[in-house]
Parts: sequence; structure tokens; C-alpha cells
Amino acid sequence: MMLTVGQRIYYTGDMANIEDEGRIVRMRPADRLAPESYDVKLNDGRIFRGVYHLSFDPGPGRRFWPLDEWEAQRKARLASSILAMQRVINAHQPARSQGVKNGHR
Repeated sequence: MMLTVGQRIYYTGDMANIEDEGRIVRMRPADRLAPESYDVKLNDGRIFRGVYHLSFDPGPGRRFWPLDEWEAQRKARLASSILAMQRVINAHQPARSQGVKNGHR
């Protein structure tokens, strides 16, 4: 995944920090002591300095997402939840409609 300065980011938060959107404001090149990293400024003013590329990689506990990936993932999760709810509702529909067909209410 290629990250660039100015790219919009979503921070998922954790137990002590609320989620927010923001942008990558600086790329720190790798040197002999540390790998390439990024400074992320959130819309509420918080700044995370030196966020390693691994923090953006998919996996459990991922905290930083490119905003477009986060929005696509969220949309997919919502669609999946709606389908699951519809399956539950539809599973109960035949029993109700069958009673009406037989003259029972």
C-alpha cells in the first residue's frame, strides 16, 4: 500500500482515544535507527508522530486506515448486517402468512 502526504486517514481509536479522521502531514524517511514512518494529524488537532507503515496494514487491531478503504469496509459491514437482519425477518414471515392463507389470524 502506497501512503502519501495529504492522504486522508481514519483512526479507529482505542480504549483511551476516540476515533477521528485526519491526514498524513509528513513522511519521515527511513534511517539507520527507524523505518519509514508518518505523522498523522487528526481533525480534532491531535497529532500522531512516527506512525510506522505496519500500523496501516490490514489485520486485527488495525488502528489507521486510508479513509477510502475504511469507508468501503464500513459499507460492506453494514450491507452484511442488513442482509442478516432481513434473513431473520424473512424466516418468521412464512409462518405468519401461512396462517392468513388458512383463514387464521
